[in-house]
Amino acid sequence: MRVILYSILVTLISGIFVDYASAKEFSNPKEGHPRSSYSNYSKKEIKAQASAIRESKPQMHRGGWEWDRLLERYIDSNRKDPNELQILKAYILSIIDRYKEAKSNGEGLKFTLFYNHKSWGSGGRLRIYEELVNQDMLTESEEFEFKELVLHSLEADFPDYSLLERGVNNRPYGINGGPSIAVKMFPQHPSSIRHSKWLDALWRELDEYGDTTETNYYPYGPLYLQGLVDMAYGMNKFKTDRDFLYSHFKRYLNYIHGGGVRGNPNSSANITPGNREATYEDPWNAEYYGGAESVNDGHLWYRVAKEYKDPEFLWASEQVCLGGRPPKGYKIPNIYLEAYKKRYFWFMERGIKPKPPEGGSSIGYYSPLKHKIPERLYLCSSRESGKPFASFFIYDRNNNYMHYCDDSDGKLYEYCVDGAKFLHTSGKYTSGRAGVGETAYDMLSVLPPDMKFPIKEGYEMDTPSGKSWKMASLSIKLALNSREGPDSKNWRFDEKISHFRRTDQPNLGFSYGNMDGYWQLNNDYKLRSLRIGPFPSGSRIQNLRIAGPAGEKILESFDSVSDDLVIELVNGGNRIPLEGKMREQLCRVVDGGRRPGKCIGIGDLGQGNGISFTLDNLDENFDGQTEFTRISYDFLGQSKGGITPNVRTNPRYFTPLWHRGAILERNDLKADNSGDDSFGQFTMRNYYGANSEWTRQSVLTSEGYLIVRDQYIPCSDVDGYVAAPCWSIAAAKKVSVKGAQWFDAPARDHAWWQKKKKRVILYLHRGEDQEIGQVETRTSQDIGGLNVRNTYAKSSLKAGEPIIWLSVFNPYDDGRDASKVASMINTSINENGSISAKIGNTGISINETGEWSVKRN
Repeated sequence: MRVILYSILVTLISGIFVDYASAKEFSNPKEGHPRSSYSNYSKKEIKAQASAIRESKPQMHRGGWEWDRLLERYIDSNRKDPNELQILKAYILSIIDRYKEAKSNGEGLKFTLFYNHKSWGSGGRLRIYEELVNQDMLTESEEFEFKELVLHSLEADFPDYSLLERGVNNRPYGINGGPSIAVKMFPQHPSSIRHSKWLDALWRELDEYGDTTETNYYPYGPLYLQGLVDMAYGMNKFKTDRDFLYSHFKRYLNYIHGGGVRGNPNSSANITPGNREATYEDPWNAEYYGGAESVNDGHLWYRVAKEYKDPEFLWASEQVCLGGRPPKGYKIPNIYLEAYKKRYFWFMERGIKPKPPEGGSSIGYYSPLKHKIPERLYLCSSRESGKPFASFFIYDRNNNYMHYCDDSDGKLYEYCVDGAKFLHTSGKYTSGRAGVGETAYDMLSVLPPDMKFPIKEGYEMDTPSGKSWKMASLSIKLALNSREGPDSKNWRFDEKISHFRRTDQPNLGFSYGNMDGYWQLNNDYKLRSLRIGPFPSGSRIQNLRIAGPAGEKILESFDSVSDDLVIELVNGGNRIPLEGKMREQLCRVVDGGRRPGKCIGIGDLGQGNGISFTLDNLDENFDGQTEFTRISYDFLGQSKGGITPNVRTNPRYFTPLWHRGAILERNDLKADNSGDDSFGQFTMRNYYGANSEWTRQSVLTSEGYLIVRDQYIPCSDVDGYVAAPCWSIAAAKKVSVKGAQWFDAPARDHAWWQKKKKRVILYLHRGEDQEIGQVETRTSQDIGGLNVRNTYAKSSLKAGEPIIWLSVFNPYDDGRDASKVASMINTSINENGSISAKIGNTGISINETGEWSVKRN
């Protein structure tokens, strides 16, 4: 009985907020639509506003999601406010007006709803139209015009399905949200019948692989998900594939925690600037985190929460709309609770309350029901508000297919404590793609000795001086899902369009990369040819090889000018084969290689010329995951280290001179909790060298202390190189206080409820022959463009000799004496490689086998 009375009371309260909430005053009837409420306007005022909206021609392509949210608000409030319906009608009429105008001008065939990225958000237009039809709000002529536009668009925007992208990412799914609903609305029309086959082909990729190839979240994840939800509704998948979809959304839910701040592997999720009053005034259009293309991630979670009546999905929606509730002990402002009622009255009426996901530290998986590919490592005691949280990106097949193009497996991409974000400086444009630098990541960097470590002051990776021998290298895994990679059972490269096609459905779309590679289904590699270079005058080259767990195989030692070598003089795009004496004059056998033996030295070629070498007629068949994992050669000089296997494989955003190429050791993954303390571990092999190995172990304490033990075992590939974990802490406007081995930095962001500014001490244990340093550099626009200070304790590497680094992060309140905070930190590494850190009364230890402890006095 009490539950029933409570539900009735909540319904009445929510009705008050829906029907009688005072709207912000706008002097111009064109301004501020959709508004937070229309209930207090007269019929005359609504008529004027509707007319103004119709004349203003609001957004109908690539966006306009706010109109779909207005429809949802109208329906969820039991369709009580007829004014909202009039506003929605005006929006649809504005589209019809534009279509009629285009036809009258002879441009009707060019005017469409679904063209490419312009189709984002189109599902909402269809739903609004459907609601207006069901309520007899449109004339027969208006219904005819809109229906004609929809069906015309299905035909015009998808003229040739063989030339459309086929894959599970934001583009095909975001584009097809509206068309899938159109097919459901007009199922018997030939355009719908034709398009339904394409929708089935797109869904097949998600169904067979069990997940998306969109390996990031902001900004593109919500764009993918909004298309997915609309496609699922249009194709009736919430009935036929309900359990799978639930699991899929739960995987995305893993990215979220209640810290009030957030990071992502390749883009920022900074709190949207502005005042909280705007959020409270109009929570239906509030967006707490920026960077999601205004798709309003919170509304995606709202829709999914409604579908499953799930309190965890509801909690996720509250996090990204309102910022989440403060931790226990903080008073929740009444204005926050009122905004929650305005936004989530539908759930309150049904007694559904937000609930954070359960569980502590864990491994997150792509395709959890099928291929179960490790993707992230989470450290936390829980997902509750304000709790310490750290996360690592460990997916090792991500390179250059979608919008996350960097070779950065193992990065610590998020570290948040008590409503403050301390680490998160790795954006998709931060890498070599935008010239900022591969070492902009919070992970282990290994570089040749003739480069400034880890990056030039200001920006960019340094250019090698050419005075040291070094390695150029390509990890085989990079080629397997490359845009120009090898064929597989399911995907074949179409030379005519330079993309991949499904082997059993070659006329239904293409993929930019071989999607089998993302799920490790095409590890068998056939190496048939290999080109390296071009090399400028004075270069030396030695030992072209494949290597990995199966050992090392020299394909060409370069101790002679072999007849098997195709040698070309290269100038730009021009290539001239070298024969006879020209080969001998320009490619001489000399002493003094990186390894014992002879090598080839390049003679004087003249300005702008280079020499390339190609091995044809190779017949090397191997597993690129477990046998030979890397193609490499050694050279002296300033070459960029070009490597092109099998004629066409040339991965984007790939730099052979500092190529990580990590392969995750799944059996070494650990995620543990002891009370409110957390531990995580992973190992990457093939890390910068075919047989090098990097292990990272981390403890996150209940106080928010983060202790990281990094161990690197270098192979001969990187002998003489320089290495260190590189931490990109935020740069203050003035130079921060620092000591001999510690550095002070401000937090990058603060939760809305955190009134105390936070800072962090980064303390680096000084190991034997380690040099501690810091370089200030910029970041890219996708993470705010603010400067950071890349901080490290670098070491020179000797093949086979392990090196251990110990890094400690200690958050504290701004205003405290940084020197005193740092003085409370003591660290040690014993002869067995075990590390210990003492922070005040808290002692943390980690040993090589992954045993760990936290003790407090």
